[in-house]
Amino acid sequence: MISMKLFKLTWYFQIQKYKNFMKSLVWLRNDLRMDDNPALKHACINSDEVHCLYLFLPDQMKSHNEANCKIEFIIESLKDLESNLSKINVPLTVITSKCFDDCTNLIMDVVNQRSINKVYWNNQLGYDEQKRDTVVKEILDKNCVFNESFDDQVVYSPGTIKTMEGKPYSVFTPFKRRWIENFDMDFLDIEFKYTVKKESNIKSNVNNITFEKDHSVDMSFWPAGEKTALLKLKDYLDGKVIRYYKDRNDPILEGTSRISPYLASGVISSRRCILEALKRNDFKLDSGEKGIVKWVDEIVWREFYKNIMFSFPKVSKGHPFQDYTKNIKWRFDEDEFEAWKNGKTGFPIIDSAMRQLKHEGWMHNRLRMVVAMFFTKNMLHDWRLGEAFFMQNLIDGDFSSNNGGWQWSSSTGTDAAPYFRIFNPITQSKNFDSDGLFIKKHISELKDLDKKEIHDPSPKIREYCEYPTEILDLKSSRLRAIDAFSEAKN
Repeated sequence: MISMKLFKLTWYFQIQKYKNFMKSLVWLRNDLRMDDNPALKHACINSDEVHCLYLFLPDQMKSHNEANCKIEFIIESLKDLESNLSKINVPLTVITSKCFDDCTNLIMDVVNQRSINKVYWNNQLGYDEQKRDTVVKEILDKNCVFNESFDDQVVYSPGTIKTMEGKPYSVFTPFKRRWIENFDMDFLDIEFKYTVKKESNIKSNVNNITFEKDHSVDMSFWPAGEKTALLKLKDYLDGKVIRYYKDRNDPILEGTSRISPYLASGVISSRRCILEALKRNDFKLDSGEKGIVKWVDEIVWREFYKNIMFSFPKVSKGHPFQDYTKNIKWRFDEDEFEAWKNGKTGFPIIDSAMRQLKHEGWMHNRLRMVVAMFFTKNMLHDWRLGEAFFMQNLIDGDFSSNNGGWQWSSSTGTDAAPYFRIFNPITQSKNFDSDGLFIKKHISELKDLDKKEIHDPSPKIREYCEYPTEILDLKSSRLRAIDAFSEAKN
């Protein structure tokens, strides 16, 4: 009883001490933007002086398989954010350290050195991130430092969309139906105008970040910054989105928005994407312009996978969603694995997709499924190897979406009905790259072939073009996979 009274008195005196002047700290993580940033917004509303902090943890990033190109993109996005924040007198401090375990002490050091009254942040939904945030909050509470967090990565707070039985959804279609049924435009009340804060004597230091570039990605594909992200979104929604339902599966048409890197690093929010899409569709979610409706579907898929990650922590620990698939006897062939990674499998659509990944740090979504199914079904290699390789190379690497996509493709995850699903890469190539233009763009060896030859070149053509023979037989490898899944299931 006495200790509780002392605790309340301490809080009371804290409030009295700072009721006339509030100095707040915004702990930035996956939210490198000013637009629709709840933590930053509330800090600015309730504080006289605001500071921003980003903890740069390259070792932790590597342990989570963050791609080097993504890390470079984050650094450039931080520079852009620093410039934008300076216009309202909010300094951005970057502190480099090693891992999540360092966060608590680093934040407390800043709090104490700058006499911070309150710490704000936007929640992250990964298992390790939630553990980290719990520890930080406990220490802040123990030291009587006010703190508040917000949900900015999903429209609905994670775990709130549930079945009639009160359970989290594990299938997308009913999740989407409930998502739409419960939707309220108030969710998208995100417009906010910042005012200039009291100037601090702290100077931003983003330019002091040291990071050695170690990738082959052409970063001109991905100019960093919030303004760029918003312009990309506007240009897409004012143009190509109309044909999204038709063009989204053709990799040569550039029919997708390509804003996924900006979403993955929090340079733009999913709420902003949905709001801008609805403005162009008379504020309708499931009717109206087909392209916009289908495009919004993709945003909802991201929400679905984040809810899966939050509600089923096992997927963050390397476990399959479908428990029986733990019994699958995955094989491994080093030569096949290397051929797959380097775009030399002998299957043109697979190889062109993998070469696009190396060159752009990005891969067309249809091809991600084709490549993943080839890896897990035809090669019968463990999906976790492919999942990790993608994260290590994708500039838009997002754990929940990447994990969800790989588990869906490998039939170990959600929506795994039928339990065995496989795409034939040659058929997919003919259907979605009929003229072979995407293949020619990324495989120079085959650039002179016609559309009849390019999808499955003959042995003579392969020899002449110096293009590798197939690393496996599609028919027998498919049967091998069916047997492996059947054995695991029975």
